Amino acid sequence: MSDTTTGGAGLQVTVEQPSSYARRLSITVPAERVKRIRQSVRAQLTRNARVPGFRKGHLPDHLVEKQFGPAIDQETLDRVIQETYPEALKQGDVNPIAQGEVADVHYHGQGGELHYHVNVEVQPTVELARTSGFVVARPSDSVGDEEVDTVIERLRGERATLQVVDDRTPDLGDEVQVRITAPRPADEEGEPEPQEYRFVMGEGQAIAPIEEAIMSLTPGEERAFDITYPEDFDDPNLAGTTQPLTIGVVELKSREFPALDDEFAQSVGGFESMEALRARISADLREEARRRADAAVRDALVGQILEANPVEAPRSMVERYLDYMMGEGQPGRAPKPKRSAEQEERFSQFREMMRPQAEAALKRIMVIDTLADREGLRATQDEVDQRVELLAQAHGRSPSDVWLELEKTGQLQGLEAEITEEKVFEWLRSQNTVG
Repeated sequence: MSDTTTGGAGLQVTVEQPSSYARRLSITVPAERVKRIRQSVRAQLTRNARVPGFRKGHLPDHLVEKQFGPAIDQETLDRVIQETYPEALKQGDVNPIAQGEVADVHYHGQGGELHYHVNVEVQPTVELARTSGFVVARPSDSVGDEEVDTVIERLRGERATLQVVDDRTPDLGDEVQVRITAPRPADEEGEPEPQEYRFVMGEGQAIAPIEEAIMSLTPGEERAFDITYPEDFDDPNLAGTTQPLTIGVVELKSREFPALDDEFAQSVGGFESMEALRARISADLREEARRRADAAVRDALVGQILEANPVEAPRSMVERYLDYMMGEGQPGRAPKPKRSAEQEERFSQFREMMRPQAEAALKRIMVIDTLADREGLRATQDEVDQRVELLAQAHGRSPSDVWLELEKTGQLQGLEAEITEEKVFEWLRSQNTVG
C-alpha cells in the first residue's frame, strides 16, 4: 500500500493504493469552503420556505436553524461532496473506471471542516515479470478413419427414411408411438386416461424399464407391466417407486438408411464421390482439431503465466463483464425484462455461478492486453485491411462492403482484437516450449 498526499490552498487529498486497481481517497474540505456552500444552501432554502406568520423569504435566522438546520446540513454535505469529488480525482491523478463509493463522512457542524473517503477502482497495472520458460503439451490434432465414419453415419442418419413395420417388436433406433396408461392418484375418481407418446428408441427419452417393456410388444399389442423408476427420476413422487403401467405399441417405424455411394455423396453437398466427401470431412475435422489444440495451448500458457504472475480483476470490471455475459446493459439489446421475485433469485444465482468464468475471462484479456502493449503487438491498420480483404474474397464481396458491414455491426473492433490475440500467442509460442 502506498500513500500520496496533495494539497495547498484548496482540498487536502491523500491517495492510498490497497491493490493494483484499488484507490482510497481521503479528502478534507477547508472550513471556509464548507461554510460558503452552507450559506448558499441556507439562502436558497430561506427564499423558498413557507412558515405560517412570516412572509416568504423573511424568516429570522434562529428560526431557520431551528426548523431547517438538519436539512441544511444534509444538503450541504451532498453539495460539498458532489462539487469536490471531481476536483479530488484530478488533484490525486486518479482515473476511476466506475463510480466511487463514498464512506466515513465526518462533518463537525457549522464552522468545521468536512472529511470523507472515496473508494474507487482504476484500470489495473498488470506486472508480468515472467512470461517465458514455460512448457506446454499440445494435444493431438490427428483425425482417424473412425471419426470420419462417425460423421458419415450421422449424415446418413439425417437422411434416413421411416417405413411402417407391423411384423416385429421394436428395436433401438426405431421410432415408436406408444400408449401408456398409469393409475389415477388415490384422491382422484374415474378411469385413468391413456397418454400417447412418440419417440426414438434408445435416445433416452424414456426410462430403460419402459423401453424394455416396449421391446417385448408388437404393433397393436398391449400388456400390463410393473415399472420401477430410478432413484434419481425427475418426479420425486415416482422416484424409486414401482408403478403398474399398461403399455401398448400403436405404431412402429423403422429407419431405412441410404447406401453409402456416390449418389449419397451428391445428396450431402454436391460431392462427386464418397472419396471426395470423406476427404472434405477429414479436412474439416483436422481443422477443428487444430483449433481445439491451439485453444488448449493458449489456455495452458495463460494459466501458467497467471500462476507465476497473479492478477486481480477489479470488481466493477467483473460486474460489467457479467452484464455482457447475461445480455444486460448492452447497446441494441432489449430492455431488462421484468422478473418475478423467484425468477430474479434464480437469475442472481445463475449470475453468481458465472462469476468465476467472468473473472477468468477478464484476467485472460488483461494478460493479452498487457503483452500487446508491452511488446508492440497491437494489430496494425494494414493487418486489419488484409484480413478484411481475405474475408471479402471468401464471400465473393468487395472489401469496402465488408468493411462497412463490420463497422456497422460493431465487429471491426473484434477483428482487431482477434488479430492482436493471434500475434500475442505467436510471440508467446516463441518464448516458451510447446510440444
